[in-house]
Amino acid sequence: MRVIFILFLFSFFSCIAQSEIFFCDDWQQQSDTITDINTGIRLDFSYLSRVSEKCKIRIYVDLGSIYFNKLQLDSSFYYLDKAIALGNKIGAEEELAHAYAEKVPMLVSQNRFAEVPIVLEKSRKLLAKHPKSKGWVSYYDKMGYVSFLKADYYQALSYMDSTVIAYTNIGQTSNLHEIYEHRGVLYQKLSNYKKAAQNFILSLEAKEENGTMRDISSTYQYIASCYINLKQNKTAKRYLDKALEAAKKNKNDFALLKSYYRLAVFYRKSKNNKKSEKTINKAIVLALKMNDKNHLATFYKEKGKLYHHNYKNCDEAESFFIKAYEIATIVHKKSLTGETLKSLIAVYLDKKNWNKAQVYLDALEALIQKKPTLEDQAYLEKAWSTYYEIKNQPKTALFHLKKYYKIQDSIINKDTYAKMVSLEKEYDTKKKELTISNLHREKEAQALMVSKAKIKQTIFLITAIVLLILLVIGLWVFKRLQRQQKELTEVNQVKNRLFSIIAHDLRGMIIPFQRSGKILKHHIDNGNHERTLALSKALEKNSQGLSTMLDNLLNWSLEQMNGYKMNPEQFLVRTQLKEIADSFEQQAHFKNTTIEVSCPENIFIHFDKGAFHVIFRNLIGNALKYTENGIIQIVFKKDSDRCCFLVSDTGLGMSRDQLQRVFSLENTMITVGTHGEKGTGLGLNLVYRFVKIHNGHIKVSSENGIGTRFDLDFPAKGFHTHKQIENKESLPI
Repeated sequence: MRVIFILFLFSFFSCIAQSEIFFCDDWQQQSDTITDINTGIRLDFSYLSRVSEKCKIRIYVDLGSIYFNKLQLDSSFYYLDKAIALGNKIGAEEELAHAYAEKVPMLVSQNRFAEVPIVLEKSRKLLAKHPKSKGWVSYYDKMGYVSFLKADYYQALSYMDSTVIAYTNIGQTSNLHEIYEHRGVLYQKLSNYKKAAQNFILSLEAKEENGTMRDISSTYQYIASCYINLKQNKTAKRYLDKALEAAKKNKNDFALLKSYYRLAVFYRKSKNNKKSEKTINKAIVLALKMNDKNHLATFYKEKGKLYHHNYKNCDEAESFFIKAYEIATIVHKKSLTGETLKSLIAVYLDKKNWNKAQVYLDALEALIQKKPTLEDQAYLEKAWSTYYEIKNQPKTALFHLKKYYKIQDSIINKDTYAKMVSLEKEYDTKKKELTISNLHREKEAQALMVSKAKIKQTIFLITAIVLLILLVIGLWVFKRLQRQQKELTEVNQVKNRLFSIIAHDLRGMIIPFQRSGKILKHHIDNGNHERTLALSKALEKNSQGLSTMLDNLLNWSLEQMNGYKMNPEQFLVRTQLKEIADSFEQQAHFKNTTIEVSCPENIFIHFDKGAFHVIFRNLIGNALKYTENGIIQIVFKKDSDRCCFLVSDTGLGMSRDQLQRVFSLENTMITVGTHGEKGTGLGLNLVYRFVKIHNGHIKVSSENGIGTRFDLDFPAKGFHTHKQIENKESLPI
């Protein structure tokens, strides 16, 4: 039996572990296919209580990413920190490394750049122990992101290649769409729009194949921007419309405002000014609603460009550029601040406002002096040249123009070098892709072998569990049959004894009825009315006893055969107790015994009335049988969760041996009342059974010569006051 129990526990915990794995896989599958952000949040919360602790870390990280996309940074940090805390608590190194890496974009969004290398180093140290961990994917991806922020795009591409290899090492390609997308952004930055478009389309195909549609709108936008730069406007417009439609369908406000912005830029470049202004206004309204200052500055800048370049309205353009500049300085975005400064300089040069043009040229020069790029330096020299030319200072204008051309030569040389590096990079990438392809084939072969081994293991486990279940069921059936056989033997013994007693008592009660007719006729004929009256009282007493015994026998038989039908109904407790007590009035008067009922007037009970009468008729009748010249009390009281009945008498009482077997039919002793009434024990056995049927409890206490007390209690939910009934409160059935 011990071995069987151990096997059962092993199977039980194996099933629990398998169910946790199933729920985690099911969550991941649904999470990838859900497009609506709010639905994704509800899905994450619905699975938190059903998955393992390790899977909870993944869900917390996913919640952090979702709230980041919703621009709710406080919630984003809360769930990322919760994932990290849980990872540290249970020592889940791989999941913890993933959580550290995923925190990088959140830190960047709050300009907490000093913390970025710290969390990435923590991630790398944890992953060093797990060379084939999925966490390397997040690590390389975020290292590429950091290189991207530093404008080291070739280094970022190298990290993207490492990410692809990491995906292949773990035999997973379902999330490669992210890498394709990141590579597309990098190629955009390198102005290789054709290569960028190819990677974005690969990302789109991978998303559609895997059903990963949550951020599909962003991919459409990226593809559109590439086609705009490639001067393929019809294709670009088609993808912009798709991006807008997907953002609305997915209820993704973040993607929606970016879709409005890109569409507005497209309309501006296409000289469709009305549509451009209408669309950028929608983007501004949405950014204000979301309190997204970063994008709001970009949108004001775009509206300023529309008025400056298309409407030729420098005053309106100036007002929007100033708004954009003020917001950009608040959010401390250097690149955005630089772009708005350039826009303001262009406006003031057109307006020939030398003073303001000089102010903003100085501001731009101060902004870029820490880390000046060749492009920024070239712009400044060209702007100063234009400034001095308009001010009619040709020598100074020429000085700056020469510096401009010198920097341009450097940029051309840099571009030539970049193209050479790009060609080398493309060659290296092809070599890596070939290596990745070979690794992927090896992984597929290994996965097939592992899959076959898992199938065999699963079949063995299922067979073992089925055999174990059959064994447990067999043991349970055997034990049940043994118990039923024992119970059947006991019941037969009790039944034989019971019917022997009942036959004896019925015969004893029926004999007086057989003789009573002749005796009554004799006394009536002789006019002996006193004897006639006494004899009729004796017959009445005997008939009541016979009636009670027959009622008990009928109810016991029905209950034994599971034929007693419960029929709960609502009635007043006091009314029914008084009715039962009054039925014993003549017998109580004969024994000079008082029956007292103490119960509030307005207590209703939802109870089977027949069972209620069986219980209290037997308890009161039993008390009256053994009490003479005494008192029988029936008391009811109710507290918060239980309702209690007390039935006590001042009769003969019971011995300790009788108390132990008072509710059992196995009692071989036949008790005799104060007037020779015989007790079989059937009535109290019925009381016990009906109390249990109504989820109640009953206990008895007694002393010889002092009396007996029965205490009953039932759940309070079946009892209600008259006030509750008037308020139409529902009663339990």
